[in-house]
Amino acid sequence: MVEIKKTIKKYDNFEDTYKQGYIGLPKGFEGIKEPMFLSIKKFKKKFKNLKSKKTYPVLFYMHGSIGLAYGKKYKDAVLKEGFIFFAPNSYKLKNRPTYKTPTKTQNYEQVHKVRVAEIFYNIKKLQEFEFIDLKNIFLMGSSEGALAAAQYKGKEFKGRIVAAYACENGYYSRDFKIGARKKDPFLNIIGTHDQYFGKYSVYEQNNNNGHCAMALLEFKNAKVVLLPKTKHNVIENRYTIPEVVNFLKLHSSK
Repeated sequence: MVEIKKTIKKYDNFEDTYKQGYIGLPKGFEGIKEPMFLSIKKFKKKFKNLKSKKTYPVLFYMHGSIGLAYGKKYKDAVLKEGFIFFAPNSYKLKNRPTYKTPTKTQNYEQVHKVRVAEIFYNIKKLQEFEFIDLKNIFLMGSSEGALAAAQYKGKEFKGRIVAAYACENGYYSRDFKIGARKKDPFLNIIGTHDQYFGKYSVYEQNNNNGHCAMALLEFKNAKVVLLPKTKHNVIENRYTIPEVVNFLKLHSSK
């Protein structure tokens, strides 16, 4: 907690990860006839006087190092199921640390600190909205965002989805530990041919397994989906989105 707060204070415009973050609204929200996707800043202007007392389950999405491109496909899928989609915008952080693989582990760790801090900061902001179902907020991350989603230690989330990351120590993280509670629903989706975190990655030298199964041995509500012949971008596999949607529907309470 202390480390997270130090990270937030280090940047002058950390709030922009929230203000310039994105929210997806399902059809019917405040009477809208089609799903809507806009920045939090624009959302607050458009919906100044919210009237509906209905609450919605949420997918809180942490994008990867290339941004929200893949996340938009998850957004489209969950909006159809009546979920709110929310994604902090890490790219808006001035002087944010970056990397180009391969690099020193310490360079990756600096990025991980920022991404975990984004979750801490943004979930508190999101919880202020009355239309959020606080008992049904799910945390998902892809690639760089997946490590943060898996590592975050807060209890605000009903379950977690980790896509394109293997939950193992190696070149990308030296002291990785899953932050979720052992009873929390947890879904890991990764390809056998993931060029960064798969078993045969040229960057891994520690005989890693290439998936989260070993890290989840004591998690009774965990599931690992290993996709054959699939590389790092798991969303290209036709089974990925149905797995995400089914996980959310299974574990969200009415």
